[in-house]
Amino acid sequence: MSLVLGKRPELFTRALMCSSQWDGEYESVVKAKTPVYFVIGENDEYYSSKPFKDAYQKLYNLYRKQGLCEKQIEKLLVLDVKDSSYFQRTGITYQHGGGYLFCRDKNIMGWLFKE
Repeated sequence: MSLVLGKRPELFTRALMCSSQWDGEYESVVKAKTPVYFVIGENDEYYSSKPFKDAYQKLYNLYRKQGLCEKQIEKLLVLDVKDSSYFQRTGITYQHGGGYLFCRDKNIMGWLFKE
């Protein structure tokens, strides 16, 4: 998703990045001010949470360079790293595979669909 988002951010009104990593460009997303929500398990067995933390920080720094304040950036970027209890309360022990819980999370879906 980040490859397309990095090349054609105008195709998106919002982007939900789940249990993955950022492979696209950053500058075009910042220029278009496309809101991005990153969500992943802290101990994701496939990617770990580090790639999303790094991508969030790169986008954040680019927005700061543009002169945006913290409040403005908070409307454009969300980093939601779920701890193990988020998964365990539903019996999930494999965080990467448990990413399907995100589509059932009212807060995440509310952000995506602006509810």
